Amino acid sequence: MLSQKQIELVEKIGIYFEQGMQPASARILALLIVSDHESFSFDEIREILNLSKSATSNAINFLLSVKKIEYYTKSGERKRYFKWSPVNTINHFKEGIEKVLGLSILFEETLKLKKDKYSFNTQRLEELTDLMNFLHEELPGVYHKWEQGKSKTKIQ
Repeated sequence: MLSQKQIELVEKIGIYFEQGMQPASARILALLIVSDHESFSFDEIREILNLSKSATSNAINFLLSVKKIEYYTKSGERKRYFKWSPVNTINHFKEGIEKVLGLSILFEETLKLKKDKYSFNTQRLEELTDLMNFLHEELPGVYHKWEQGKSKTKIQ
């Protein structure tokens, strides 16, 4: 089902995703992104990734709850087929842009409370806050520009 290079890429992407989720969830999401197949059944996921039923079930339920994946059924079958949800991933990214603003506001409050305005931590926090404010201002425009380019390519 997967080439050796795809399996290696699932592992690499899975390790990256582990920054925000459990290893089994990270590997399942990576599998659904890397594979040429649109979807996999529970048993296929479990077998490909060599996971226990419990780990697979917990990971899938987590990914469904955070809307990283979705499922569908086929008429006359009880099986659910799981697939990556790129639209929700894009929406999650857009929400992340707004979270940057929220965190930068909290950092600005923190800076006001700092007694030593010249300490290493204060200086780095100022830099980080400046970067976050810059990103919050610029990223919506970048996203809009990307959307415009995407619609131009669809029209042609």
